[in-house]
Amino acid sequence: MVLTTFRLGAGLLLGLVSMVSVAQAEDKPATVKLCFENEDVFPWILKNGKGLNLIMVDMISRKAGIKIEPVGLPWKRCLNELQSGGMDGAFAASYKDDRAVFSVYPMKDGKHDPSRRMMMDSYSLFRAKGGGIGWDGSKLNGLSGPIGAQPGYSIIDQLKAAGATVDDGGKTADDNLRKVLAGRVAAAALQTLEGDNSLHTAEFNGKLEKVSPPLTEKPYYMIFAKPFQAKYPKAVEDLWAAVAAVRESPDYKGAEKEFFKR
Repeated sequence: MVLTTFRLGAGLLLGLVSMVSVAQAEDKPATVKLCFENEDVFPWILKNGKGLNLIMVDMISRKAGIKIEPVGLPWKRCLNELQSGGMDGAFAASYKDDRAVFSVYPMKDGKHDPSRRMMMDSYSLFRAKGGGIGWDGSKLNGLSGPIGAQPGYSIIDQLKAAGATVDDGGKTADDNLRKVLAGRVAAAALQTLEGDNSLHTAEFNGKLEKVSPPLTEKPYYMIFAKPFQAKYPKAVEDLWAAVAAVRESPDYKGAEKEFFKR
């Protein structure tokens, strides 16, 4: 009888241990699938896998001890996959109210928290050299046609609010700059560093120029689907903490310096 009781107790103990293990496993997913823009966005994302966002995500994964699987997709599709549950999250996403309906951002005092951003970047207008369109910091001047922008990008809403018609048929920054050269759009609204990089290429050098000041500057985040965050709240917080730590780390700062030497 004593032996039988002991065996029953041991079995119960093993069951409890198993339950605890399952609970612990729920704290940390085996893999986190994060989508990102699959076109070149200098310096953050490059198709050769060496962009600063991809370098940072690898460092974040190691810092948090959580495996991240980056999945390159067209940005609009990435957001659709995040909304439908096909992705656990996305990275290099600026804050938009409509995105916050289906995803979570790092928050503080009811607002998205720039201290846990991946990076800062801005948008600027790029026009034909000597072109008439301008931006004075609050309104567009000399608007003579549509403005090109990449599909799904947050700048589209700002352009429409400023009274512009938006042509979002160009997938890449260079596609939009080619439309400017061809006179199909009055200007292109691009992430500033990416546009600056293109201006230095033989195709556009001396033919196009950047309009100052920038249209806007904003932080970009690693975001997560709401069901994923509800299931793995600790993992999400650990990843956001790792984002902030990696961004300010000597290793990442060194990667930035090396990158801009190229």
